[in-house]
Amino acid sequence: MIITLGITRPIRHLMLRTIVKIKRARIENFCCLHNVDVSFEEITSFIGPTGVGKSTVLRALDWFFNGERSLSLSDDDVHSAAKGGRIVVEVEFDGLTAHDRETLGRYAPDGVESVSVWRTWQNGEDKITGKALAYRPFEEVRKLEKATDLRRAYDGLREGNASLDLPRVVSKDKALEAMRTWELAHREQLTESEIEDTHFFGFAGQSKLGQLIDFVFVSADLRAYEEADDQKTTALGRILDHAVDRTEANERLGEIEESAHLARQEVHTKVYGPVLDDISAALSSEVARFTTGRQVVVTPTVHAPKPARTTFQVSIRDGAAETSVHRQGHGFQRALIIAAEVPG
Repeated sequence: MIITLGITRPIRHLMLRTIVKIKRARIENFCCLHNVDVSFEEITSFIGPTGVGKSTVLRALDWFFNGERSLSLSDDDVHSAAKGGRIVVEVEFDGLTAHDRETLGRYAPDGVESVSVWRTWQNGEDKITGKALAYRPFEEVRKLEKATDLRRAYDGLREGNASLDLPRVVSKDKALEAMRTWELAHREQLTESEIEDTHFFGFAGQSKLGQLIDFVFVSADLRAYEEADDQKTTALGRILDHAVDRTEANERLGEIEESAHLARQEVHTKVYGPVLDDISAALSSEVARFTTGRQVVVTPTVHAPKPARTTFQVSIRDGAAETSVHRQGHGFQRALIIAAEVPG
């Protein structure tokens, strides 16, 4: 999916490497946008005079997908006409495949053609919410943050409604697993609920949308060469994470480092061992004059290096010359990032 905007400003591009598709976005009280509803096609262009909010639509989406990694909000970002100081960016996705449904789980059950997720900000609090099918009494239990409170509520529900036939559990995770298993087996008793869930963007290590869609905003003032570094937050880094499996190399490099560490320990023991044994014995003898039952032991400490990690770099060959991306013009730098993000 490609979104462009321009006319009175240099063109900006938003690139989405995606399986699911954005159907629409609703933006409320974000900077200069009071209440805007935008529909999207395979290629979408925003055309208009300076100051109407073309770039702001894209920056709102950037915040929706990437949060504080892209933009840290404050009260200054709330529209002046907002009541209550609440920012909302809601995105509806369609074109769901079987793989999408499996990844999104209860947020995209069979028969549902689209899924909506919205991110809200108010008074410094950032929340992510989605619509999902759930058993409402379970949702009251899931809202409890403390493990003891959640287990107590689960036990109360299990004992108070024996027809649910819920199993006994010994932990919060087991309680959550039991409720989810029950919901999968009793779809007819589920209703649509609005559920806060940071797992959409991976804050708890379970990025649901992150497995299906990747967002890169390339602005006219972007120092694009920075996006060509192999870092987790850059365009190149995210492309490599999707395309390159570093597991085998990391494991083999780890074995090399472990062998080297053992060799270093052996060298330290042979070189320093006899001297340190003498020092230990001398110190122990002196300490024994003042106390009993204790000995001093001096040993070498071998500091293991950090695990080796393969990183990649991009260079540009222009005729006989090969230079870094940093030395290329800004136009080429942006072209490189855009080209890297075009699907297919």
